[in-house]
Amino acid sequence: MPGAVAFNARQGSRSEVLADYLFSQWGTVNPVRWSDDYGGDLYCTLSERIGLRGVVREYFTVQVKSNLDPWVFPDQQSVRWLVEYPTPLLFAVVDKKQQLVRVYHVMPRFCVWALGVLPNYLELTPEDIEDGSFVEWTNGTAFSLSAPIIRASLADLMDDEKVQTLGKVLESWVRFDRENCDLVRFGLARFRMPTPYRVNDLPGFSGGIGELGLTQPPEPAFLNRGIASLAEGAECIGGQLDRLGDRSGALRAALLVRYLLQEYPNVFGNIPRWQGNSIPGDLGARVCQRLNSTADEMGVSQTYYNRGIDEVAKALDNDPLVKRFIGADKSS
Repeated sequence: MPGAVAFNARQGSRSEVLADYLFSQWGTVNPVRWSDDYGGDLYCTLSERIGLRGVVREYFTVQVKSNLDPWVFPDQQSVRWLVEYPTPLLFAVVDKKQQLVRVYHVMPRFCVWALGVLPNYLELTPEDIEDGSFVEWTNGTAFSLSAPIIRASLADLMDDEKVQTLGKVLESWVRFDRENCDLVRFGLARFRMPTPYRVNDLPGFSGGIGELGLTQPPEPAFLNRGIASLAEGAECIGGQLDRLGDRSGALRAALLVRYLLQEYPNVFGNIPRWQGNSIPGDLGARVCQRLNSTADEMGVSQTYYNRGIDEVAKALDNDPLVKRFIGADKSS
């Protein structure tokens, strides 16, 4: 009907306005256009005030709802999106009548990752309680979001001291979320969160840090990302240690990288910088070349680029203690 709209068409938008007002206390807030909403309503930042400017230090996304109904992910693709979302993600429930915003962590997404198998259905249910606990689930598909991390009224936002305190709470939770995002990206099957915690309290202040992880991944693909990250980190840090004069640390890093390349070639087959089965970067250029030069001085002929590092690995494998440890010494 021209000149008319559905009476409650802006119901959800008014919730987002209240959430927008809350998060804008600590940084910038950019609402998502309705036509582009794929799971997040507000793109936010945390800013540090330096002089008259606010310098952005962190990014996070907020999904806003108007009630305490579960946030549902009906299929495995939507669950995968949640688990692999690359930045901190929060869930906000706005009570317009009470002018109250509750903000929840979404740590169960990292628990799903750490358990190693993506379910075909997932629901996350917020609770209106004071004390929060570690992630709990039913059959790996229904998770409680436990207590909110922040509960703020419009009156609270008129109190500068209260706003500052809540900002520190938010910053701490975003930092934990960021660390868990990094663990997912690196392929490490574990996650951490404060437990127990209380609404509007700094996480970890009244409790400890809980951790859950998978000790035996169900399939090789789950492990491959972690192996590639391990090799990348060892190559990078190993080369830096060598330049700092820590040749022992650099040598151990080179041994690890060489072992991973030999034992798990399928992990590196589609990564351009790892082609050729040789240790790349500064670590390879410095450690392998120096080992080969040392081998020449000792009369050990250099027949290929990795000869020096392979000789060190062979000496390590033939050590009686090492052989006994890895079970190669059958007489033990």
